[in-house]
Amino acid sequence: MSNTPAKRRTQEQRRNESRQAVLDSACRLFGDKGYADTSLEEIAADCGLTIRPIYHYFGNKKALFAAVNEVMEQRILASMQVGDAGEPAAGIVENWRAYLDLCDDPGFRRIVLVDSPNILGRERWSTSPVSEKARAGLVKHRQGDRVSQYRAELFNAVVLGAFAEAALMIAEADDIDMAKREAEQLMEALFAPLSERLGDKIS
Repeated sequence: MSNTPAKRRTQEQRRNESRQAVLDSACRLFGDKGYADTSLEEIAADCGLTIRPIYHYFGNKKALFAAVNEVMEQRILASMQVGDAGEPAAGIVENWRAYLDLCDDPGFRRIVLVDSPNILGRERWSTSPVSEKARAGLVKHRQGDRVSQYRAELFNAVVLGAFAEAALMIAEADDIDMAKREAEQLMEALFAPLSERLGDKIS
């Protein structure tokens, strides 16, 4: 049996662990109860800390929720596959299916689809890493062609807007499984042929 003493954690490691504990509790409670019905005191009690470290690490409740939203964005990014420039439709359909799979999680739906637009603003998505990666998998444009560039950006904005609104409608549906099936069929019918036609004109 080894008599080597256990390696002590550094102060930075302890801070990182405490911050992560707060974030884990916030993800769970914001997902279960929603932003309005979750207090910082509840989050502190859930992770076994006082409220002071939460203010130290995150500043306030809204900033903590923004950090939680970033965790959810990372889940979206990890699920997304950027399609080849020659096959933009495949990227659209596959990313939509991956997004719908994430929406099976009630906590994800509440944080991303219900609370995030109201608390952080809908405009956040237009400049988020998720939108940037999604645009990379949609229709491309010819370099130096202003009309081609505008048409591609317009199409991409329409697709991303449709994804967000459809996902919100699914989140509020009484029968989510049915809503997902209908949404997937609609997205395929609307955007796959259209992206192929635009791809021929743009790329």
